[in-house]
Formats: sequence, C-alpha cells, structure tokens
Amino acid sequence: MSKTAHIPFREVPYLPLKLKIDRRPDGTIYLDSGHPLKAHPPHMLAPLVKWGAERPDQTWLAERWPENPAADDWRRMTYADGLAAVRRIAAAFLSEGAGQDAPVMILSKNSIDNALVMYGAMWAASPVVPVTPAYATLSQDLLRFRYIDQLTTPKFIYVEDGNEYQRALDSLDLTGRLVIYSRNAPKVPRAVSLEDFAGQTGPAVDEAYARLTPKTVAKYMLTSGSTGEPKAVINTHGMVAANSKMIRSVWDEERLDAITGGPQVMVNFLPWSHTYGTHSILHNMLDWGGTMYICQGAPTPARLPEMIRNLKEIPTTQHTTVPQAWAALATALEQDDALAEVFFSRLTSMAYGGASMGQDIYERIQEVAVRVTGERISLSAGYGATETSPTASNVHWPNDKMGLIGLPLPGNTFKLVPAGDKLELRVKGVNVTPGYFRNAEKTAEAFDEEGYYKLGDAVKFVDPAEPERGLAFDGRTVEEFKLASGTWVSAGAVRVAAVAACGGALSDAVVCGLNKDEIGLLGFLNLAWCQRLVGEALPADQLVTHPKVLEAVKAGLSAHNKAHPNASARITRILLQPVEPRADLGEITEKGYINQSRTQALRPDQLDLLFAAENAAGKILI
Repeated sequence: MSKTAHIPFREVPYLPLKLKIDRRPDGTIYLDSGHPLKAHPPHMLAPLVKWGAERPDQTWLAERWPENPAADDWRRMTYADGLAAVRRIAAAFLSEGAGQDAPVMILSKNSIDNALVMYGAMWAASPVVPVTPAYATLSQDLLRFRYIDQLTTPKFIYVEDGNEYQRALDSLDLTGRLVIYSRNAPKVPRAVSLEDFAGQTGPAVDEAYARLTPKTVAKYMLTSGSTGEPKAVINTHGMVAANSKMIRSVWDEERLDAITGGPQVMVNFLPWSHTYGTHSILHNMLDWGGTMYICQGAPTPARLPEMIRNLKEIPTTQHTTVPQAWAALATALEQDDALAEVFFSRLTSMAYGGASMGQDIYERIQEVAVRVTGERISLSAGYGATETSPTASNVHWPNDKMGLIGLPLPGNTFKLVPAGDKLELRVKGVNVTPGYFRNAEKTAEAFDEEGYYKLGDAVKFVDPAEPERGLAFDGRTVEEFKLASGTWVSAGAVRVAAVAACGGALSDAVVCGLNKDEIGLLGFLNLAWCQRLVGEALPADQLVTHPKVLEAVKAGLSAHNKAHPNASARITRILLQPVEPRADLGEITEKGYINQSRTQALRPDQLDLLFAAENAAGKILI
C-alpha cells in the first residue's frame, strides 16, 4: 500500500468511470469507454481561430527571450497576435506553392517561431515534418537526417538558427527549395528570414482555411527507428483534433476551470519533434485555450537548473512529463521548499508517459505534496504511440499505483488478443493513423485483418474480476526474449523494477540476456543523485567505479533479487556505462528512455564485457 494512502486527494473533476466490455469465445476482448467523444473541430487550426476571437489578449505561448535565455523576462504571444502571425506565414507559404505535396521540414528546438511556422504551414495544407535536432547537429554522418529528407522530400526547410544547422543543410541538395530562418542567415541558394517571409493576408488565406478537412495530412511524424530507419507516420488534422477532445471527454472541464481559477497553464520541455510534446502538450493546450510556457530545461545535468527555475516561477495547473524528468523533479522538490510551494499551489493533476515509472518516484513526490499542502495530487499515466496521435488511453481517476495505462478513451476501441499467457494490445479509432508515408509494406504489417493497429505491447487487467480498475503495461512483445534455458524475460517489467530498486542511483537500464544463462543489465547512472551520494561533481566515467555508487547499486539489485528470485527476473550482473546514451544514434528516445534493442546493437563490446568471465570497470556481480 502507498505510504500516503490515508491522505485524501485534491479534487480532480473526472467524470464517473464507465467501461463497455465485449468478450469473444476465442478469448479476444474488446474494450470501449462508456463516455461519448465530445464534439471536436475538423482540423488543428480551428482552436486558434476560436481563441483568437474569444480570448484575444490571453497569452497563448511564452518563452524566455531566445537572444538571452538567462534573462528573467518572457516573450509572450497572445492568441490574437498568434493568429495574425500564423495567417501571414500561411499567406507566404501559399504564395510559394504550399500544399499537400510540398512538406515543410522543421529544424528547431521548441520556440514561439517554431509554433508559428508549424501552424502556418498546416494552414496552407503543407504537411509538417518535425525533425529531432540531434539528427542534424550531433550526428557525425547525418545518415538519418538525409534519409528523412529523401523520404519526405520537403519543399521548405525552417531552421531556427542558420549557423547551427549549416552543416546539415550543406549535406542536402537544396535546388528549388526555400530555407526559412529566424536567426543567422544560412549560406544556401535561397534563404529568407521568417520576418521577411511573412506575407500579406487576403482571400487566399481564408480559402485555404476553408479547404482543410479531417483527412488533410497535417504532419509526417517520425518514429524513433528502433528496428531500422525511421518511418513517417501520417497524422491527419482529424486524428490530432479528435485526440485533444478524447483526452478531455473524461473531464468535467467547466469544473476544472473553476477549481484552477481560470485557463489551464503548463510549463513543459517535451520536444515538438515527438508526438507527446507537440500533440499531448502544445496542441492540447491550444485546443483547451490554455497558456503554454516553453521550457528550455530538461532532466540532464546541464539543463536541469533551467527546468527547475521555470517551475519555481510559474504555478502550473497540470504537469505531465516523462519518468526521467519526474525522478529529477522529485529530488528537487525534496530539497527546495520554495519550489514545492509554487509547484503544488495550483496543481490539480500530474501525469507521465513515454515509459513506465517506478512506485518509488511516486511515493517521494506525494510525501512532499502532503507535507506542503496536506493533500495528495493524482499522478497517473497516459498511453499511446505516434500512430495514435498519441493518447489512446489514460488513468482518468485519482490514482496511486504506477505502471497502469488506464482504460481506452472515448473515440477508440481496444482489442486484447491472447498471445501465449499474455494479451496483445491493438487499437482502432478516430485517432489512429492511416499508415506510413511511402511505405506500403510497413503499413500492411502494422494492421490486423479487422483494421486494428498493432502496438507491439502486452497488457493485463489490474484485477480481472474488476476490469474497471484498468489495464497495466505487461511488457513489449517485441522486447521479450528467452534465456538459454527457454525462460521468457519481460524486459520492460524487469527494467522498471530494477531501476526502482536502486532508489535513484540508476536513471535507466537495458535488460540483456538473449540466449544467455542469466539476466544482465547495462546501467545508466542518475548523475545528479550519484554526485550527491559521493559528495563530488564527478563525471560519469569516475562515478561508475566509485565505491559508494557500486555499493548503492549492488544493494538495490540484491534487494530486487530477494523480491524476484525466479530466473525470469533475477539479475546477476550489471555493467555501469561511462558513456551516456546518444540521442542522435537512437539510443535514447525523445520521450527520455533507453531504446533497448538499439542500445544493445550499438554497444556490442559492452555486451561482451557484461557476460565475460573476467571483471571490468563498473561491473558488479550480484
């Protein structure tokens, strides 16, 4: 039981829980929400038009001044000004031949200009291709970046900073293409600043808006490419527009606004090149008529102070992020009473997605919440994929148990298919992609005979006798593997349990052991936690051999093994990694967790050391 289970939750205005279940003789189970999907706009631009008229002076987006991010002041964009800017940018795109066959690639961190270009392009019906900046800046060979360019063939490329992306642009044939930039003109055949690019609005802009339909392609969202090159997931306007309303079809929205005292407010860093950040956060806040503070922080040693600074300054009404960020925030909340006072002051709900989160992180956050407010704040999970735009289910009830994915949201149906002793999850609904751009083979493989998208995950009922209590993640079907003995290992479950058992020492782990006798881990340290443990700001290559770190990890995994003595979960060895995972190589996804298969493929020498008989620096036998 949760340590704070006796403390009441702060009010969260969820609608009463409802669930429809259809059990078939072959064991297949279909699940639907008992709530209807609320009415939603036909496309992603309609909310901007709505709030531009109804809340013209409210802040839509805010960011630290990009010229001086250390400054205390914010650059703010109201709904009225944002709408006017998007219309001008749409006019310019239209004059340059925008349309469904003229995609716009975006190379930029999250910023107001990024959002304006994104929505301006979509208004002009040009599909947006948001690219992970690391592919164009950190990669040595730029192979993935060039592959994405060849796959999507963008007619326009937007770069926030021409100098930063010059090398990437030099790798492309830019004949006949226009590069748009916010700062520092790149050296390319044809470039224009965003300020000069914005055109004069007129009838053509209104006509383009009128032509948008739910089936108009809004974006090509790129997968992480864990099993090969990235795929371009077709995201239509209707998918994303509906998904925002799916999320809120289980909320009493008027009651929530009354509780928080006004429009919703979020501070968030999740990248817009990933579906979680751009659709669940950015677009959901737009659809809701909220205010989005763009955070340039992140749960890394270099960027964590900025994340904490922003959360300490802006009282949010909701906060959703990845488990890695929650782990870092838990430590900061424990240490900084002023941060905790601001963070919990208006907060009605917390959520995580992208990966499973350990119960220990939840407990630490709730202990601070109770100390500061006398109440618990619901911390729940959302679940989905790039192909589901993204949220297919969530925990829409006050929750104190981690590892759940909740129940399906109105607008889509879950299909649970028996697969051995597990249930494989598939989904169909208004939020599901029609397929992959220019990849008919992968599209055909992704759907079953009834048109349900195969997510590659297994799930289980928290309580089969009471299915209304929700579903729990039961491992990636594609990540499960067998030991030499034939024993199946659920990598996802082992990873979460092992990281949690180490009490903060590990930020993540890769579960290894295919065709081996035992399970081993490649472990990645939580640098900030370990530095506090040893009392010095040592780098990773020194922390992996520090006696205090080794002792903490060994003690945690030993405790894990006592609780999980079976071969399917018992960990016999771990090799701590002195080199952090590289995003540009696909080892770490933008959701902030380790890509299991990709990391093993790129670190064969570390796998050899892990299972070798001889000792190695950072290696612990349990």
